[in-house]
Amino acid sequence: MGMLLQIELLAIFTAFLLLFLVIFGSWRRRCNNKKFRLVIFTAYTLSTYVLTYALGLMRDASLRNELFPVWAMFLLVALGSADSISAYSLEDNEQWKSYNWQLVIKSIWLFLLIDLYFSDRSNEMIATECLFLVLAVKYDERAQALLAASRHSLERDSKVVADYMSREHESGGASSGEVDPVTMTGYTYLVRGEEERWVNAFVLAKRFIKRWCLGKKKKAAPERDYRMPLKKDKLITIEKVWKCEEGLLSSQGGDPHNELKDICLSFALFKLLRLRYAGYPLPQQAHENARKLIHDGLLSQIHDELLPHEDDYKRAFRVVEVELTFLFDYFYTKYGIIFWPGRLLIKLMEFMSVVMGIWATTSLLKDYKRLNNNRQLVTMPNGLSVDELFIFMGFSEWAKVTLICKYVQKKSWQGNLQIERMIKAICRHLLKPWERKLHQYSFLESYFYKPSRLLNNESMAAYIDQTRDGQRQSSPIKLPKEVKQAVFHALKFKSNTKLENGQASLRENNVFEKLSWACLPKTQTQVIMVWHIATSFCKHQPLVRSDSSISSNFPRSRNFLVAISLSKYLAYLLVFAPQLLPDHPYVAEYVFDWVVIEARYFFEGCKNLKDRVTRMKRMGSDNSMLDKKIIEQGVELGNQLVNDVKDKEMIWKILADFWVELLLYVAPSDNTKAHVEHLAKGGEFVTHLWALLSHAGIQRDHSGV
Repeated sequence: MGMLLQIELLAIFTAFLLLFLVIFGSWRRRCNNKKFRLVIFTAYTLSTYVLTYALGLMRDASLRNELFPVWAMFLLVALGSADSISAYSLEDNEQWKSYNWQLVIKSIWLFLLIDLYFSDRSNEMIATECLFLVLAVKYDERAQALLAASRHSLERDSKVVADYMSREHESGGASSGEVDPVTMTGYTYLVRGEEERWVNAFVLAKRFIKRWCLGKKKKAAPERDYRMPLKKDKLITIEKVWKCEEGLLSSQGGDPHNELKDICLSFALFKLLRLRYAGYPLPQQAHENARKLIHDGLLSQIHDELLPHEDDYKRAFRVVEVELTFLFDYFYTKYGIIFWPGRLLIKLMEFMSVVMGIWATTSLLKDYKRLNNNRQLVTMPNGLSVDELFIFMGFSEWAKVTLICKYVQKKSWQGNLQIERMIKAICRHLLKPWERKLHQYSFLESYFYKPSRLLNNESMAAYIDQTRDGQRQSSPIKLPKEVKQAVFHALKFKSNTKLENGQASLRENNVFEKLSWACLPKTQTQVIMVWHIATSFCKHQPLVRSDSSISSNFPRSRNFLVAISLSKYLAYLLVFAPQLLPDHPYVAEYVFDWVVIEARYFFEGCKNLKDRVTRMKRMGSDNSMLDKKIIEQGVELGNQLVNDVKDKEMIWKILADFWVELLLYVAPSDNTKAHVEHLAKGGEFVTHLWALLSHAGIQRDHSGV
């Protein structure tokens, strides 16, 4: 009985871990909490080991219990049923062979366990066969998801899209010629259809017979084209989606704001972003047309003057949010495989097997209870129930784009009110795509922080990430709409494709001659630190302090909010996510560590923030500003802003414009992997800008830095 209790507890604990993964696996893209990520990692790691140990106990136990194979089968099915998390990290995808062999070993172990307990009883054999079918499907889905997200498969599978874009450029399609970002004429970006290009055995046989029959006839050698072919008539493109003006997608009725069509646009842009990750370049004309799509399409309603009620940035933001949702799902979930052409039929077969398996298992439990009246019937951890939580899969973005493309393809669906209502109900349901927060860091409030040496030392560095001196995060804030307005407004009216690190904003505000020196340090880490310290200094000056209430004085409060929020956000990226910034991460860490040391000497004896601000205000100035330490440069810049800019409200406009331009400057990045990794940590606002700028081919201007 002690062994039975131990096995039961292990089975229930494993079922709980798997159920947790099924429900909360995809929440990682909506939550940046370290404790939550630790719980997910623990459940993801322990579930496999605990299940393996439980299978071993069931096989070697001296007691005989016919429920052991049933428990084992249900738990293994549940292990493959976590559709919302197929991989915890990108490295897991690269280990797909190891994972697949582990599954094979577990299946063999399960087969031996079944062979040990079951004889020829019909119900038992029916349950076993049905559940084995479900198990095979589930394991295949996860194996295929890991394989598809691996670097090798991604590069192979993305080539067809790269070749398609290359052909379109030559023939005058999406990458060439005149395009209209409003009606989407000319934008033949792929939505769906290329997934069905794989040559199956039937097609191979047909080609072989055709060549054999016509083998004796001499034909002119075809012109060689080493690019993968696609049949255009079977492709769903953005242009086709926008041309569909039936009830559900009508711009005059069912979809006046293009919310349904934009889901397909997000999916097409996701495929272009995947090309960037795989290392495939796009023609320059494709970038120019994508920039036109963003500038004259997604941001077309943003006007020259920002008004308190303006919210036209929302469409651009929504499209990028959904696009990054697809990118997260592709690398970390099974949705991309589940909605692969032909897979939905397999899901139907799986569901029928589940029904038969439950019926046979119920009969088995009745027999077990009748034959074992004097023994307690242990509660079975029903792992199969978590497999059928279709709400997560059915309302995913992948389901939406599949249904909309089917609607465009099938004329019989168009005008069918029942189908249109069903699709609209599913597509209107939007789960929170990411955390939607700006993380914050204040150097003046955190430079003196010293982490506990119990966990942060050389011995523990091999096991956990280390916290450095001064690395204490402030409370995150909800991403203000004023920040989104300011950033998208600046992107809309960007006059060229080269970004500057804040110098253009200084010229526009007529302070370039006085303040441009603060944009000239050798690294962007130094630039961020200098301007962050100066912004923090201005924040605590009575004469320039702004009311945080937006409604009381909109222009001044808006600039204040934008400047403070982005200053602390870029400082947070520097300290906690340097991989997303232009400088090498270790350069950023090294510079930051030195600034912490400088600040501790500079503010020695200061007991509180008020004392620090007072010392900063008393520091003298000279003409050799670039020879000073970073902390001193920041103090000098702050004093310049406070003392030289006569209009105090203008100070916050200068700072707000600078931080907006600097955020756009650091957003373009060649480190695609770093952005994909941060999608599993709640997401970052800079990643959304990175996606937009990547499509438009906008890059940094290194000439002035």
